[in-house]
Amino acid sequence: MSRNRAIFYLIFLAYHVAAFIFTISIQDFNFLTRIFDHIRSFKFITLFGVMLMVTDIIWTWIGSRDTRKENAMLKHELDTLKAKLFDMQELSKQQDAAKNTPKIK
Repeated sequence: MSRNRAIFYLIFLAYHVAAFIFTISIQDFNFLTRIFDHIRSFKFITLFGVMLMVTDIIWTWIGSRDTRKENAMLKHELDTLKAKLFDMQELSKQQDAAKNTPKIK
C-alpha cells in the first residue's frame, strides 16, 4: 500500500471514529435538542464522508485498471519472448539438420 493510500485510510478511519463518538453522544436528550441548530453543518460533514467513499471507490478502480494493463503488457512480453525462443530453437534444428546431411558431390 502506498504512503498516500495509508494516509487516506487514516483520515477515513478518523472520520468513522468521530461518527461513532457522535452517535454515542446522541443518547443524551439535551444534546439531541441542541443539534437542531447545527443541521446545516451536519449536511456538510456527511457530504465529506460521501466524498471520502467515492474517492476510495475511484482510487480502487484506477488501481485495478492499472494492474490489468500491466498484466496484459507482461503477458504480451512473455508471449513475445516465447516466440523468440521457439524461433531460435527452430533455427538451431535447421542448422543441425544441415550439418548432419551428407553432401553429394
